Amino acid sequence: MRVKSYFVANPAAALAMARQELGTEAVLLETRKAPPEAAHLGAYEVVFGLPGPNGAGRPPAGESDEDGLRRLRLEVAHLRRQLERMSAAVARTNLWGAGAPAGEEGARLLARLAEAEVAPEQALELVEGARRRQAAHENLSLEAALLAELESRWPVQPRLGLEGEGPRIVALVGPSGAGKTTTLVKLAIREGLEGRKPVQLLSLDNYRVGGAEQLRSYATILGVPFQALETAQALEGALRECRHKDLVLIDTPGYGAAETEEAQELAGWLAGRPEVDRHLVLTASMRSADLWRVAERFERWRPHKLLFTRLDETESYGPLWDLAIRLGKPISFLCAGQRIPEDLEPATPQRLVELLWRGQPARAAAATV
Repeated sequence: MRVKSYFVANPAAALAMARQELGTEAVLLETRKAPPEAAHLGAYEVVFGLPGPNGAGRPPAGESDEDGLRRLRLEVAHLRRQLERMSAAVARTNLWGAGAPAGEEGARLLARLAEAEVAPEQALELVEGARRRQAAHENLSLEAALLAELESRWPVQPRLGLEGEGPRIVALVGPSGAGKTTTLVKLAIREGLEGRKPVQLLSLDNYRVGGAEQLRSYATILGVPFQALETAQALEGALRECRHKDLVLIDTPGYGAAETEEAQELAGWLAGRPEVDRHLVLTASMRSADLWRVAERFERWRPHKLLFTRLDETESYGPLWDLAIRLGKPISFLCAGQRIPEDLEPATPQRLVELLWRGQPARAAAATV
């Protein structure tokens, strides 16, 4: 397979270029806005593929045109992810420049943080902090000092509810598809039912077809009370009725970027309730820039904590660190699958460092510092 990108001002212009260079068998795979580092080449990146080994010949025997096209697109997506990671690493190396900590070990640790997609300025600060920690502890390696530095800085708060009397009232907010409903059920079991504490489930997810019904089904299986509500006013009345419960969990709709007006009333109401513990649910597999954009969009809900799902769908956990540090919000819980309630765990600095560092033996040394 031969794949080539054309950077053009108008996507239509790329077709003639591809036909001339690749021939009439060239297949359009993707059109997107050019990334910032290539914007000077053209406003759009148009990707074409030529089937067969080295861009010639026929597809594998028995493969239909549709299957071949799907295979090509998957290969292009894989190549793009590799290029993006390489570009990010190069950009970070350029940003470090002369400010990088001296020595081979410091450079190696910076490269390791870059691979985990920790922002350059954060990586530099961490390694510099590790050097200070190393200087204060005799016989401590720089890597162990760095892991200890990470543990000491990573904000966590693995509990539900805020300080004060009355029930623990928790609302999960976040974009559609983040896994709020499944996570809410996991929390109901782990933080309520396993401790034999009375739980109430409330759903305001009337925006998605069948959203409330999914939670109703779970409530029936668990044998816990459930209410589907239409408005913030109805939620206020339901909370008054739940004052004798230990834990009240609220499921909210997953609003998209174009639905800010629809979200405004509920977001404003929840943000003004000091007794409601609001957790922003985000998927760990999102890119750092996308995480930041979603977090900014949901800032109107005034979330207290971050909760990450789909940890099993990524290998780079630096963006979680960057977001928590930049927002100044602790991480509450982590989810890494669909099993209920097994695939839920409280966030701890040790677990987060383990994810970031991919289980290196030195983390055990860091835990004792």
